[in-house]
Order: sequence, then structure tokens, then C-alpha cells
Amino acid sequence: MSKSHAKLAAVFAGLAIAIPLIVLLFTGPASHGKPHDLPIGVVGPQAAAAQLQQKLDAQQPGGFEVHSYGTEADLVQAAKDRKVYGGIVPASPATSGARTTAVVASGASPAVAPMITQLATAAAQGQKVQTVEVAPLSADDPRGAGFGSIVMPVFLSGMVLALATVMIGGHPKIVAVALPIGAAVVGAAAVGAAMWIGVLPGGFQAQWLAMSAGMLAIGATVAGLVSLLGTKGIAPAALLFMLVGMPLAGIGAPPEFLPHVWAVLGQSLPIGATGTALRSAGFFADGSLVGAGAGAAFAVLGAWIVVGYALLVIGAAKHRGASHASAQGATSGAPSDKGEVTNSAATPAIVTAATPVSAVPQ
Repeated sequence: MSKSHAKLAAVFAGLAIAIPLIVLLFTGPASHGKPHDLPIGVVGPQAAAAQLQQKLDAQQPGGFEVHSYGTEADLVQAAKDRKVYGGIVPASPATSGARTTAVVASGASPAVAPMITQLATAAAQGQKVQTVEVAPLSADDPRGAGFGSIVMPVFLSGMVLALATVMIGGHPKIVAVALPIGAAVVGAAAVGAAMWIGVLPGGFQAQWLAMSAGMLAIGATVAGLVSLLGTKGIAPAALLFMLVGMPLAGIGAPPEFLPHVWAVLGQSLPIGATGTALRSAGFFADGSLVGAGAGAAFAVLGAWIVVGYALLVIGAAKHRGASHASAQGATSGAPSDKGEVTNSAATPAIVTAATPVSAVPQ
């Protein structure tokens, strides 16, 4: 077997191992996801919450985390604040004709809302259940599938933004200024398009801030890695943000459908944080610039932006040092009239590291 054949065989063997792992990483959470400490509420005394918790633990151990609320209004407000995904208001035995109520927030998760309705139906024991919708999905995206597909454009926009600013802007200062401008412009265009087709139902400003912050977090980090490592910096960014970040983003299904450690990792990466911030802006902002429950997500995005700019600074310092060393080497080989390099003779040569020795003034 020739050397090239051996390399090809090694590549095929590596792909045979890597591709199934990638397939499992993307399809596993979607096909086998189940609740882990999913917060829901119940109206009634703490004993009622404990009873429901015990019943749910018997059916699915560790699947739900039940919180007690005094009134239906308290439960509704908790769902609006994204403290719970919804909950159950049991029918009052003292009220004739009272019905069990399911409080749902489909905007928080289209996958969880029907689960809460099913729990309320089981609690009603055959009686009719009324539903209170706290955060309805867009009429143009009734299943939330369009919103769940928004992660890929965010990733691609951040990557393209980074590569464009580094390759065209060139100078680190230009890149540093161009990145947020580009993220703001592209983010505005993306949000405008998503609002036009009805995928994003919230106010423009809150959704634009969330989208642009996500693009800038990815773009700044990728630009920093490319500045520091060259084109080799693209690979780790793609591996971390796409192959790891996308399946753990918790957008199609909530983060609580993943084991805790994976949920935390997903929300600690830019795509997961962007999805959370954007969902809060789209369904839970209520006119505010930052939607309910998005504080941690913006903190994560801010941290990644800081990391990206720190990498840009380190990369710029590295290249300045390399250019200075190259210039020093070039001038040391250019003798002056007295056979030695003087400061005046060295100065023109430092203008560019690419100046050949023969071009240095003699």
C-alpha cells in the first residue's frame, strides 16, 4: 500500500468514527430528549405541590420540579417571568362548575405546552380542561418550527461576518470597529426578514439586540481566533459553535430536555444563549429591550464578546512582535557607510517587514 493510500484509508477510518458521533450528537437530544427538573407550577398549598411532585416522580423520576403558587394570577405571572413553563390550576371543590385550568406558555417551548395540558387533563379526572395561553406562538409559525430553525443563520452570519472583516478590514483596529457595526446591520436585516414572514412576533428593538449580540459574540470570537492562529482558527470555532453548540442550544426543545451538564454547556455557548435571548425578546419582552429571563443569556454573550476582543488584542500583539523581529533581522544585514547599522539607516527598513535587504539605503 502506497503512502497516499494509507493516508486515504486513515481519513476514511476517522470519518467512520467521527460522522456517527456527529449524527448522535444532533439526533440524540431530539429523539431521546426528556424532561430533567423541568419547572412547572401548581396553584394550592405546598402540600398540593408535594403531592403532584410525588406523583410525577413515580411516573418519571427527576423529570419535573413543581412550585406552589397561591393564585392563578401568581402562576400566570411566574410563567410570564419565565420562572416556570406553565402549570395547573385544580378545580375548586367549593365552586360549582369550576374547571381545571392549564396555564401554558407555548412561546417558551412548543414541546412543553402540550405536556402541561396532558398533566392538567389527568388531574381533572375526565372533566373538561380550560387553557390559559400566556405566550402564544406566532400565527404564521404555529408549531414554532421556524423559530427553531433560526440557529443556523445566526452561526453562519457570525462566521461570515468575522471572516469578511478580518480578510477585508485587515488592521485589528478596523476589525474591532467593523464587527459591531456589521453585526448591527446584518442583525437588523435578519430580524426584519424573520418578522416579515412571521417567525419573530416580538418588537423589533428587543429582537434586534438579541440577534446582533449573538452574531457579534460568534463573529468576535472567530475573528480573534483567526487573528491569532490564522485560518487554523476556523476549525476550533466551527467545532465548538456548530458541532457542539447547535445540538445543545435548547431551541427546538428546551434546555431541560438535556441532562443538566449538557444543558449548562449549551446555554454557555453563543448559539444557546442567543436562542434564549431571542425567545425572551420574541415572546416575553412586553415592550422591554431585554425579555424576561434573558439576563444570564446576555451575560454569556457579553463574555464571549470580551473573549473575542481579547483574542484580537493578543493576535495583534503577536503579529507586531513578529513584524518587529523580521524588520530587525532585515536591518541587521544592511551595512551602512561605516560598516554598521545606524538608527537613521534602520528607520526606513522598519516601515514594512517585507522590505528586502537590497532595498535598504546604503
